[in-house]
Amino acid sequence: MPISDTNLEKGEESFSRGNYLKDVFLCSLVAFGGPEAHLGVFLDRLVQKKKYLTEKALLEWMALCSFLPGPTSTQVITAIGLERGGRSLALLTLLVWALPVILFMSAVSLLPAMLGQDGLPHWLGFLAPLAAAFVGWAAWSLGRKVTTDLLTFGLWAHGFAVVMLADSPWAIPLAFVAGGGLSIFLGQGTNSSDQALSIRLKIPWVILGLFIVFLLLGVTGSMYSGNSLFQSFERFYRYGYLVFGGGQVVVPLMQGELVQSAKLMSQDEFLAGFGLVQALPGPMFSFAAYASGLCEQGGGLVRQFCGALIGGWAIFLPGTLLLFFVYPFWGKLKSYPWAAKAQEGVNAVAGGLVAGVLVQILMNMNWARENAMAFVLTLGLLMGRKVPAPFIVVIVGGLYSVFLSLK
Repeated sequence: MPISDTNLEKGEESFSRGNYLKDVFLCSLVAFGGPEAHLGVFLDRLVQKKKYLTEKALLEWMALCSFLPGPTSTQVITAIGLERGGRSLALLTLLVWALPVILFMSAVSLLPAMLGQDGLPHWLGFLAPLAAAFVGWAAWSLGRKVTTDLLTFGLWAHGFAVVMLADSPWAIPLAFVAGGGLSIFLGQGTNSSDQALSIRLKIPWVILGLFIVFLLLGVTGSMYSGNSLFQSFERFYRYGYLVFGGGQVVVPLMQGELVQSAKLMSQDEFLAGFGLVQALPGPMFSFAAYASGLCEQGGGLVRQFCGALIGGWAIFLPGTLLLFFVYPFWGKLKSYPWAAKAQEGVNAVAGGLVAGVLVQILMNMNWARENAMAFVLTLGLLMGRKVPAPFIVVIVGGLYSVFLSLK
C-alpha cells in the first residue's frame, strides 16, 4: 500500500532495484553530518536527480520517522526502500546504507590506539561546512514546497522556533502533533461528512511479536547466561528503542552507561571513536559498532569483532521493526481527508525544523576563510544540480586542502 506519490516521470516500470541500491550506496558515501544533512543528500540524489519520490513524500517520511525511536535518517531511507519494493528492498536498503561505516567502525574498535585525542586532522575540516551546505540546500528546497499560505508559513515558523528554543527529546514529536492538529482545525476544505470512511486494518502482529521476542531474548540472555555478547545485544537493542533523533542523542546515553557506570572503556577511547564517526559518512548510530567492540576488549580479536557487529546491527533493529509495524497504519490513515490536511501542517513544521537546525549549525560553525569557501562552493554546486554529490565531496575537499597548503 503506497503512502505517497513516488511513481513519477520515470514510471513504475522503469524502476530498477539494482540502480536504486547503487544510489543508496552513493548516498552512504557522501552523507556527512547528522540526520538533517542526510536529508539534504537524499533530496539531492533520490528526489531531484533520480526522482524515486517527491519532496512531499520525503517530508512525510521524515515526519513519521521522527515519531519513532531510532535513527531518523536511517529509518527514512529504509522507508523509501519499503515503499518502492516492500520489506525485502527495505532490508537491502538498510544493509547497503549502514554496512560500510559499521564495518569500518568495527575494524577501528580493534585498534583504539590508532585514534588520537587531538581532534580531526585539519584537512578534514571541510566536512563541517560541506554538511552545513547540504542542510542549507534542504532547508531552501523544502521550505519553498511546504509554505503555500499564511497558515503553513506560521507552522513553518513554529517548527523553526521549536528547534531554536526547546531543549527536550519530546519537543519535535510534539511539534509535529501541534502542526497537524492546527492544520486540521484552522485549515480550509475539511468536511466531517467526508471523514466517515470505513478502513479495515490488517495489523502486522508478527512484526510486533518479533520486536518483543528480540527484547526478551536480550534481557533474559543478559540476565541468565552471563555472556557478554548477550549483554551487548541487550544494551544496544535497548538504546535503539529508547532514543529519538540522531546519533547526537544516543551517544550521551552510551557514555553514561559504558564509561561511567560499567567502565567498559576509558573516556579517551570513547571520545576518540566519537570524534572519528563524526568525520565519516553514513549513520552516526554506527558508533555503536565501535563501542560494542570495545566492550569485548580482552576476549580476542574474533570475539571483539563479533561483538562490534552485534552491537552495530542491534541498535538499528528495533527502529526498523517499528517502522515495518506502523507502515500499514500510516498508509491507511492517509485515506482520510483530514489526515491529508494534517500532513500539510506536519510538512510545514518539518520544513521549519530543518531551517532551525541550519541556523544552529551556522551559528556554531568556525567561519574561517577556508570553511566559508567550502560552504559557499558546496551550496553553489548543489544549486547547479549538475554535479553528483560524490564529486562535490572530492572537489570541495581537494580545493580545501589546496587552500590550507597556501596559508
